[in-house]
Amino acid sequence: MAGAVLRLMLLMLAGDLAAFMQPVYPSQPSPVYRTPNCAQYRLPGCPRDLNPVCGSDMATYANECTLCLKIWEDGHDIKIIRNEPC
Repeated sequence: MAGAVLRLMLLMLAGDLAAFMQPVYPSQPSPVYRTPNCAQYRLPGCPRDLNPVCGSDMATYANECTLCLKIWEDGHDIKIIRNEPC
């Protein structure tokens, strides 16, 4: 009886140890890209304010309007990755 209890406890400890040894990877949030609000600008003219944004084409634009100008000129769908340089 004592042997069975001892074996059961060892199996439980082995299971806990196996679970503890599994690598834990933090879940990476999926990237959320923002669509620029190009309707608010009168293209092809853009303000000269410096408020850099990083586009999904991995280029840094001086501001959201200059990114919209690039979209307007080239016809590519570029999203904003973040509100800072790439």
